[in-house]
Amino acid sequence: MYKNCKLITLLLCLSFSAFMAQEKDQFAQIGNKVQGTRLHLLEDKLPPVLPDLHLPKMKGKKAAFSPMNKMDTKAELQAELQKMRNKFIPFMKNYAPKVKKTRARLDLTKFDWRLGTAEDKTDFSKVIAGNGSWESVSVPHYGPPEGKATTYYRKEFELTPEMLQYKSQFVHFKGVDYWAKVFINGNLVGEHTGFFAPFEFDITKYLKPGKNTLIVQVDNDYTTLGSFDGGNERKIGNKIYAASGLGWDDPKLGWHHCPAGMGIYQDCYIEARDPLHINDVFVRPMLDKNEAEVWLEINNYYEDFKNIKLRFNLYGQNFKETIIKDLEYIPMTTYIPGVGDLAKPQDGLKSRLMMGYETNYLKVTIPIESPRLWNNETPWLYQLQTEVLDENGNLTDAKATHFGMRSFTQDTISIPKGQMYLNGDKIKLRGANTMGFLQQDVKNKKWDQLIDDILLAKVSNMNFIRLTQRPVQSEIYDYADMLGIMLQTDLPLFGSIRQNLFAEGVKQAGEMERLVRNHPSNIMVTYINERFPNGEGHPQRSMASADDYMKFFKACDQIVNYWNPDRVIKPGDGDYDPPTPGLPDSHMYNVWYNGHALGLGELHKGYWQKTKPDWYYACGEFGAEGFDNYTAVQKYWPEEWLPKNKNQQWFPDKVSKAQTNRFHYMWYPTPVTVKDWIDASQNHQAWATRFVTEAFRRDNRMMSFAIHLFIDAWPAGWMKAIMDVDRNPKKAFYAYRDALAPLMVSLRTDRYHFYESENISIEAWLSNDLNKIPKQYMLKWQLEKNGKVVSTAQKEPKNSLNSSEFQGYIDIKAPKVSKRAKYQLRLGLFDENGKAVSESMIDLDVFPEPEKKKTSKVYSPSKNGLSTHLFEDLDVKSVNNADEASTIVIDNLEDYNKNKEALDKMVSQGKTLVFLELPVGEHKIGNKNILIEKTVMGQYYFVNPLSGHPLTKGFKPFDFKFWYNESKGFASAFLSTLIEVKDGWVPILKSGKTTWVGIAGESAAAVELKSGKGSFIVCQLQLKNHLKTNPTATIFGKRLLNQ
Repeated sequence: MYKNCKLITLLLCLSFSAFMAQEKDQFAQIGNKVQGTRLHLLEDKLPPVLPDLHLPKMKGKKAAFSPMNKMDTKAELQAELQKMRNKFIPFMKNYAPKVKKTRARLDLTKFDWRLGTAEDKTDFSKVIAGNGSWESVSVPHYGPPEGKATTYYRKEFELTPEMLQYKSQFVHFKGVDYWAKVFINGNLVGEHTGFFAPFEFDITKYLKPGKNTLIVQVDNDYTTLGSFDGGNERKIGNKIYAASGLGWDDPKLGWHHCPAGMGIYQDCYIEARDPLHINDVFVRPMLDKNEAEVWLEINNYYEDFKNIKLRFNLYGQNFKETIIKDLEYIPMTTYIPGVGDLAKPQDGLKSRLMMGYETNYLKVTIPIESPRLWNNETPWLYQLQTEVLDENGNLTDAKATHFGMRSFTQDTISIPKGQMYLNGDKIKLRGANTMGFLQQDVKNKKWDQLIDDILLAKVSNMNFIRLTQRPVQSEIYDYADMLGIMLQTDLPLFGSIRQNLFAEGVKQAGEMERLVRNHPSNIMVTYINERFPNGEGHPQRSMASADDYMKFFKACDQIVNYWNPDRVIKPGDGDYDPPTPGLPDSHMYNVWYNGHALGLGELHKGYWQKTKPDWYYACGEFGAEGFDNYTAVQKYWPEEWLPKNKNQQWFPDKVSKAQTNRFHYMWYPTPVTVKDWIDASQNHQAWATRFVTEAFRRDNRMMSFAIHLFIDAWPAGWMKAIMDVDRNPKKAFYAYRDALAPLMVSLRTDRYHFYESENISIEAWLSNDLNKIPKQYMLKWQLEKNGKVVSTAQKEPKNSLNSSEFQGYIDIKAPKVSKRAKYQLRLGLFDENGKAVSESMIDLDVFPEPEKKKTSKVYSPSKNGLSTHLFEDLDVKSVNNADEASTIVIDNLEDYNKNKEALDKMVSQGKTLVFLELPVGEHKIGNKNILIEKTVMGQYYFVNPLSGHPLTKGFKPFDFKFWYNESKGFASAFLSTLIEVKDGWVPILKSGKTTWVGIAGESAAAVELKSGKGSFIVCQLQLKNHLKTNPTATIFGKRLLNQ
């Protein structure tokens, strides 16, 4: 299906083509932003101060254990998924009796569809008559064109004999994207703005006997985030839409989840009813009172007032129990006089409430003693059946409403603020972002897949899913209710909102709450994703000031809490202009958009981004790209994306909107074949996932986080997903599952390379997301080499409720080695039966001690520069003049330029001239020019030593990654400039110029130029403060000096 899809060339001018690799990558630009304008309102979040606590020293092998058998295959995943099905599908049963039938429906599943023309605007009668070139489509229907466009849906229908027995007929749409105008027999019956909210219109008076014609005009626009016009111009329009949607079957324009398409993308139907009927029922749980408050909306489309009686029946939906039977309620009120008003005869009297024209609002309280609570493990659901009877006792309408008895609250009083509670118990949210796959399940009526997709989240130990940047179809909420997964729903705003859309945005916030308020699964809503200061540089088009957004948030709060007083609100998810009201949420892509948010070393150490004082915090997005699994690549990717020969050098530059080709230089060596790229990208994604998630788990201030992304809706959709479109897990899926284990151990160190006889101290942690402390558990740890246990120890763990505890330092004296040796430190948590619950393992490389200081043939004209530090850190004693030296080190370009002729001659005669960290610009070294450029996307933590150059012989692929900084006490970046490789300069250490504009390609961090018998070497690595504690840096440094 996917490979053979056709592009609609007529629509190319409205495409999203500016996201192609050769043009600006909007999301990379966003990912490289930093907080800007109001830093004075924020505070640093520092690591915890750890006690000087040391675990028992390892000795002997008494506590030895076998490595834990962790899930890492599709077969194991499927077995666990089947367990989840067995456990949770029973909660989908409906034991409640069927509601009496009071309506008749005609589903509208087939329409004629076409693009609008200029002629349609001047002569709409031709649309009504069906003139033009139409094609048959099935609804739900979604796709191009993007930007300013009009499409028409046309259908002829007849009411069934059963429907003709009713007095009212309505046309109902569950969702149309974006502006909808609905015509019956040429008459405009109503219009609606916004893509996610259901709406309906009374069409009774517009219908005629026999055939009727329904026309739906759907209009699209550029989004409030800004979308491109087919070229490089970004246009900001009036469509409230973020960057997440269903996508469509088009490898270039539709597979990526961001295109803002259009269409009748949810079900629609004609429904016949009594004019006196139920519009909505909201059941508000009141756990503290053992009751529920029923909010009813009763529509009356008769011209006169009507008396009604309500009858309630309450059942267990997924359990067998009748709680309330035939409870009747007659709407009544008491007349309350106003303060200072004259006395009236009706003061204090009760009177019956009559239902007026259109919507009437009622509230009724029903008791529920000792309720079964809804939660992730036991998603118990109730079903309230509401009947409306007219004044003669005739049933006019009946409706079943499922709900869960649960509370979800956030403490905004105690300091720190922001602790969340589910049914009174502390809870931290651990989840993933979604972009399209659940919505595609519903659109395509793949109900078993929808079940599995929700259960796959539970398999990976998630407890919530972020419905990223958009409310979704009601069926997703229904299934989440039944299967027990918590949800966060976002208003579809990204970056900013236009000033003229203030009221529309508030209206849609209210529609969002009405959509989700009956669902126990939905525990939180947000209003905007990644809000930018100053309208992201377009204050003339978008709301710019923080004060204006505070007013917008307040207005949204009022309408949301009007429809649901108990809603927990996090106004912003990802904030580039903090602070924002509520729980602070900052996105962090520092393992992909290098330099974003926070340094890798700082995160690993326990720091967090600046946030407002006295609050916990959250991270709504983090992640890195990993390519689709090879089976999906073979099955779906277009042939033009792939090489003719599977073994040849390949670059993923043709993969639509993929960032890996540009970004991989910052993280791993350039692979060769397609399979190599898949392995390398997935390995990095898995490393990044573990690295970030474990840091978050250790941080007790982190209340909520969600990886970006869970499952791809399309092949190569947004490859930050940890599972591909066919639900084949990437390696990061397993890494995330391990890091989300409710009880999780982790090992933390700022260094992974050591010298023999060094005293090594590794932090051991236990993270407990449970609200109980398991008894008789045991911590065990052991040092291994080549799969064999060297020494072991054990101890009972320290454990706290819903918290992470530092267990102590594991102390190791690095063994004596004659050459580099790899060891593993393994930490395990075992239950009372000795079964492994969680395990953490890290590699530790041990190197022989470096040689002691001796006089060397090195010289530098600088007396207090980088060269001085280099010699000191390497224990190298320099000679007194250049003539005695075989290697001359230059750390000040002026020293070279002043003596260029003499130094060039020395090189030609056999000396090596090493330049340390040349300044940005173009310089002449020897008889060749060299260009030094700043890195664009932050400073790098990795360079590639696999150049084949003699100076890098024997180095492993990741020996130049995550180096410890002696002055900072944690790992730091060590490359801020790059060398353009040309004119005879040969790479020693490879890198690449990563940008969000085009593909700059390979660069270098160190290069060599041969000249006569000698050579010039330029090294841009920041070696200072990285040499004493990084053996690979030491080895490279000595090789630079010919040591």
